[in-house]
Amino acid sequence: MLTRTLLAATAVAALAGVAHAQPAAAPQVVQEAPAQLDEAAFEARADRFEVQVDQMSRELDAAVQANAGDRAATLAAVDEILARYRPEIDGFADDFDAFIAGQAAQAADDPEALAQLNAARDSAIPVIRAIPDQIRAGLEQRLNAEAGDETPTP
Repeated sequence: MLTRTLLAATAVAALAGVAHAQPAAAPQVVQEAPAQLDEAAFEARADRFEVQVDQMSRELDAAVQANAGDRAATLAAVDEILARYRPEIDGFADDFDAFIAGQAAQAADDPEALAQLNAARDSAIPVIRAIPDQIRAGLEQRLNAEAGDETPTP
C-alpha cells in the first residue's frame, strides 16, 4: 500500500543515524529520475537508497573511529563522505517528490488522499534532504560532549 511505501521512505531517512563498524566501498550514485515512478519502482528505488544510507553509515563510523581524538580530521573526513553521498540523497528526495506528485495526480479527486500525500511530501522531503546536515550537527554535538564543551561550533 502507498502508506507503507511512504512510511518506509520516511524511515529510510532515520537510518542515517545508524552506524556500523565495517568499512565500505565507494558509493554508486543512481541517476534515474523517471517522470513518474509506480509504487513497485519506487519501492525498488527506496531499497537502493537504504543500501546507500547503510553504506554511508559504515563509512562515517569508520572515519570517526580512524580519526578518534582528532576533531579537525574527523570533521574533514565526515564532510568528505557526506559530500560524496549528497547527490544520492538529493536524487532520492527528487525521486520521492516525483513519486508523490504522480500519486497526487492520480488522487486528484480524493481530497483526503491528496491531503495525506501533500503532508507526506511536506514532511519527508525536507527530512531526507537534511540528512547530511543532521549527521554533521549530531557528530559535532557528540564531539563537543566528549570534549566536555556543550557549546556548538559555528
